[in-house]
Amino acid sequence: MASSSPPLIQTLTPERWLGLSMDFIEAGYAGLFVKNGKVVRKCQPGRHFSFALPVLEKCQLILVDTKIRNLDIISQGDFLSRDQYLINISLTVFYQVVDPKRVAIELSDPIAALTSAIKDSLAIAVGQMRMEQLLDRGRIFLRQYLLDSTELSYNLGFALEDIRIGDISFPQTRGVIRQVEGMSARQEAEYEAALQMQIAEASRPVIPPPPIQQVNIISGENPQTNPPPISNIIEGNKLVAPGQLPPQTKPSQQILAPTIIADNTNPSLARLVHRSSGAIFVLSATPCTIGREPSNTLVLDDGLSSRNHARIIQQRDTQGKIRYQIIDIGSSNGTFVDGQRLVTNQASWLTSGNIIRIGNQEWMFAGE
Repeated sequence: MASSSPPLIQTLTPERWLGLSMDFIEAGYAGLFVKNGKVVRKCQPGRHFSFALPVLEKCQLILVDTKIRNLDIISQGDFLSRDQYLINISLTVFYQVVDPKRVAIELSDPIAALTSAIKDSLAIAVGQMRMEQLLDRGRIFLRQYLLDSTELSYNLGFALEDIRIGDISFPQTRGVIRQVEGMSARQEAEYEAALQMQIAEASRPVIPPPPIQQVNIISGENPQTNPPPISNIIEGNKLVAPGQLPPQTKPSQQILAPTIIADNTNPSLARLVHRSSGAIFVLSATPCTIGREPSNTLVLDDGLSSRNHARIIQQRDTQGKIRYQIIDIGSSNGTFVDGQRLVTNQASWLTSGNIIRIGNQEWMFAGE
C-alpha cells in the first residue's frame, strides 16, 4: 500500500500576535479550526483570521487534502474464490475526502480504514466468482462492484472516483489447503522444502540396527540373589537338553522361545504362562505370593500392581482332588480372572485356560 505526498492530513499551530492570527488555506484543502480540542469552525480555501486568549486557549489548524489521491493495494492470497482458490489482486484506488472532520478527527488511521473496507468488499466479490470467471472478466466485474459500494466509503468520509484492477493471479496450490493449514506463502515454501528433504532421506538405504538381546524381566526369585540356572529351553513342541542350542530357523520365521523360570521336572505342577513374552512360572511353592515386593514368590515389575497383590494356594475340592485357588489380598487396582474382578480376600477356583490379569500383565493358568 502506498500513497502520494504531501500527507493527507497536516496539523499546524498558527503564529499569533496579541492573540490574533491570519492563516491562508490553499486550493484543494479544507481547514478545521480546533480550539482546546474542539472543532469550532470549518474553513474553505482562502484567508482566515482567528483570535485566541494567550495561554488560556490552545488553537490548531488541521489541513485535509481534498484533491483526488491514489491508493495502491497489493494482496498476497488475501481472497478466496468460489471454487476455493487463493487469488492475488493488485489494484489502484482513486479517492477523495468528502468529510474532512470524519477523516481527520474521528478516524485514528483513515487510510488503513479505507484499505480494510475495500478489501472486505473485494473479498465478497471474489467469493461470488470461480477462478475461470475471474481470469476471464474479473477486472470489469470487480471494478464495477467496488464503485457501486459507495455507502461503505462514504461512511468513512471518502468517495471512490475510479478503480483500476492491475493484475489477477492465483498460486498453484488450492486455497483451501493453505487456509486449513494456516500457512503463509513463506511457511508453505519451507514446508515443501522439508518435504523434499524427507523424500530424499527415504531414498537412502536403511541400515538396520543391531539385534537386541532379550532378557527376562519377570523373575520368580528374590532379585537380590542370583537367579537359578535355566534347565530347559522349549523350541516349538520339543525339549532341548541343557547346554545345547535349538536348531536354526530362517530369519523371517524366528520365534522367541519362552523361558522356564522355575523347575520343570514335575509335570503335575500347574503353571502360569505370560501371554506377551511366553515366560513360564511353575507353581512349585504354596502359597505362591504375587506382587512388587521382592519377598514375593513371583515378583512383578509393574507400576499398577501392589506390593503384595495376590496369592495362589492349593486346596482339595469336594472330590478330594488337589486344585488351585487365587485370592486378591487387598490390592489397589484389583485382580481379574477372565475379565471379572475378584472380591478382596475371597478365594476363587482356577481352571486351566483362565486368564489372570494383574496390573498391565496377563497370565494364563495351565493346570487342574
